[in-house]
Formats: sequence, C-alpha cells, structure tokens
Amino acid sequence: MESFTLRALIFDMDGVLVDSEPCHLKAYQELLGRYGHSYTAEDNREFLGRKDLTILEILNERYSLGSTPEDLVWEKENILRRLLKDAVPRPGVLTVLEQAGRLDLPAAVASSATLPTIELVVETLGIKSRFQTLTSADDVPHGKPAPDVFLLAAKRLGVDPQHCLVVEDTYNGIRAAKAAGMYCIAVPCDATRHQDHSLADRVLTSLEELSLAPFVRGVETIG
Repeated sequence: MESFTLRALIFDMDGVLVDSEPCHLKAYQELLGRYGHSYTAEDNREFLGRKDLTILEILNERYSLGSTPEDLVWEKENILRRLLKDAVPRPGVLTVLEQAGRLDLPAAVASSATLPTIELVVETLGIKSRFQTLTSADDVPHGKPAPDVFLLAAKRLGVDPQHCLVVEDTYNGIRAAKAAGMYCIAVPCDATRHQDHSLADRVLTSLEELSLAPFVRGVETIG
C-alpha cells in the first residue's frame, strides 16, 4: 500500500473556497441574455470545472454571438465582479488555512478562472495573504482535466507533486489532480454534488471535516 505525506496544499477556487458557482451561472445568464439567448443550469453543467475562455469559445460558436471569446470573457468578468462583491468563504476554509499556517504548509490556488477573478475572490474573502501563489489555467497550455495548472502551482511552491494535497469539487478537477500525481480530497458543493467524485482519494461533505496533521505524518492512499 502506497502512502502520502503532505508538504503543500493546493485549492481549487470556485465551489471550494467560495460558493461562486451560482454567481458564475448568473453571470453567464446575464451575458447570454444581452445577446438574446437563454442559459439554464442544465446548459451550464457541461462546463463545470473548465476555464472561461474555453467555455466562451464554445458558446460563441454555438450561439453565433458575433464577438470574440476574449471580449466575452472580459464582459463576463465585469458581471461576475459585481455579483461576487459580498462573497464569503465556504465553511471550513479559514480553519484549514489556519491549520496550514500552524503546520508551516505552503498553499496555492489553482483555478480554471482568470487571474483577475482569482485575485478578486481571495481579496474579497480576506485570504490572499494565506497563499504563496495564485495560478490560473490561462497560465498553462491546457486547462482541467489536464494536470497543467496543478503542476505549475506545485512548481511555484517548490514542492514535488506527490507531496501536494488538492482540494477539488468537480470531476474534471479531480481528474486533473490525479493526473498530476497528487492526493485529492473532494468536497462537492451544491452545483457539483451530482458529479462523479469516485476518483478522489477521499470525499468530505465539508472542509470543516479536514484535519491536516495526520497527512503531515503520512496516510495510506487508495492505491
């Protein structure tokens, strides 16, 4: 049986640090509405965990919006900024980050969101100082489920991927974390609870359940 020893934490953002998936849905609904199209939660399900540029490349072609994906991302980010102004951390986030600080564990965000959106969220939540690096999928060739964003975050932290613990909520994010050779804990949110989380090493209902000390000492993996 293989074991895992924790040396660094990597967090997905949307649905993990903040309950932002409803805000993303509203932002896409408002954006598509400006172009005369409706957009439902069911429409949005196929895109959970993917980066905005990829999503808007598909939607731009699908609905013939007559804009560029880059301009659509900018427009969507402006809507999202307004919707996220009163965001708060998800339960357990502050506690886990405090544990990481006591254990001298470096932490990173590795998200499919753009860097301005990541910065907006961590600043709004008051947790930016807790992270040594913020990594966007726009910084790498391939977004999740490719492992690129997690591997870059680990490189920036100076920690071998096999000693990184990833907290994710989406199927694509879990696939990316495992492809990177990292230990993955899934904490589904309401928007991703229907997805398959079976590839994760552990599944928790809340970050409030997560104690980091045992992982620093070493735990067995699922194989």
